[in-house]
Amino acid sequence: MIAGSSSEHESKIVVLGLSQSGKTSIRQVVFEGFTPEATSMNPATVRINRKLFNLAGSSINLFDVGGQTNYLNEVFEQYKERTFSDARAFIFVVDVSDASNIMRSKYYFDLTLENAKELSKDARIYVFAHKMDVVPPNKREPVLQSIKEIFEITEYPMAEIHGTSIFEDTIWDAMQNILSYVYPKDDSKSVKIKETFDKQDLVFISLSTSQGLMLYSQPERYAGFNFIKLKNDLSKMFSPTLQLDYAAFSFEENRVYMKEVDQDLILTAVFPPSMSLEKEVDFFENVAKEMRELFQPEELIGRARIKMKDTLVDFLAKEGIPRSDNIERRLDQSINYRCDICGRNLQKSLIDVAVENAEQLERGIKIQKGFGTISIEIFPTHECVTEIREIPIFLDGELEYRRYGESRPI
Repeated sequence: MIAGSSSEHESKIVVLGLSQSGKTSIRQVVFEGFTPEATSMNPATVRINRKLFNLAGSSINLFDVGGQTNYLNEVFEQYKERTFSDARAFIFVVDVSDASNIMRSKYYFDLTLENAKELSKDARIYVFAHKMDVVPPNKREPVLQSIKEIFEITEYPMAEIHGTSIFEDTIWDAMQNILSYVYPKDDSKSVKIKETFDKQDLVFISLSTSQGLMLYSQPERYAGFNFIKLKNDLSKMFSPTLQLDYAAFSFEENRVYMKEVDQDLILTAVFPPSMSLEKEVDFFENVAKEMRELFQPEELIGRARIKMKDTLVDFLAKEGIPRSDNIERRLDQSINYRCDICGRNLQKSLIDVAVENAEQLERGIKIQKGFGTISIEIFPTHECVTEIREIPIFLDGELEYRRYGESRPI
């Protein structure tokens, strides 16, 4: 098993709650770009699903803990150190539509608090009273207050509660609140962004995820714009095949510009009304160039990816694999494919799969040689159906994906 290590630019978030409370759906919608509707057929999470998300050179290490009672008991009895140590935040998800299990949730919440205090003393605890969309608007506040009292939130200074739903903006408000606390900002980047803000005489500048989670801003702002929603709305108005280089629109007396400067990294800049449209566009392109240079692609790989690449290259060298320089380059080569289980269009490299599934590499790395061909395989669990695996393979110098069931190729 290969696992990335934590660093000053990595924060650990642990998500707990009973089975089917909505933990995995929250992760998929907020961090992986799923639509809420696409999460409806999620299987139950088995054991711990660990995902590493790179956000502008820093990382969120997300532990999604399976909620079946027998496994939760194992976590609190046998895997406490692994699960609860060195965390910045714990999210405990409570399904408000399942009143019969509220007290059972409270039991595991108390255990979560107890272990968090012991192993992650500075961590904050966030309770999500989740699936609020099924509660009539006039009853939401009483329901939230009831959960707050049952879970005794006011007794714990580091705990707070949010009413959430993946079908509403409430999940983004809650996650922005958490990200503002846990995201490990790079001070040198903050200084550079402020210098850019001052130099260009901007009203506002920010870097956020495509869904609007704010990473850096000047002046400080709580939340950003959802660029994906904006692109979808524009596509509906004009053309489904619309290729959007950047978006510009008026806001009060100012003009707002938005551009994707790297994968899932959105630059937003607001110019004063005194500037001409031609100058705004020119200045915005200059700012976009500065931000792209500030977050170089090699840095966006993240420290965990670099560490994983070194680990894989060292392993292959020890196995006597020739042309290691070509192999190292191909580790980052992305492959486009469509998952025939969940229907998502994905683009991943061997490094992407290795890092995202660092705790799920079931059989490590396997090398086969013969007839002038070298195949290098890793076996991570597929995120949709646990018995199906995605396997990136080097075959005659080309990287491809093969799908395997338990005994034969599909």
